[in-house]
Amino acid sequence: RLSLLAGRSGDETQDKGAIVCACFDVGRNQILASFASGNRSVAAVGLATQAGTNCGSCRTEIGRLINGTHTQKAG
Repeated sequence: RLSLLAGRSGDETQDKGAIVCACFDVGRNQILASFASGNRSVAAVGLATQAGTNCGSCRTEIGRLINGTHTQKAG
């Protein structure tokens, strides 16, 4: 019941995070997970998640997420 009040579905699915790719309903957390599993470019993330492979308007944001992850790991 508390999950529903908090706006969560209550099932055990992974939190997608904020939607980055509206075409394929891919969220920030899914993109970061894809990066963590070895997809190191926008194209590689697209192959793994479909994000950025339709209209392309989210490709810039995907790149920002990837570059931000690189920066955080380098520090």
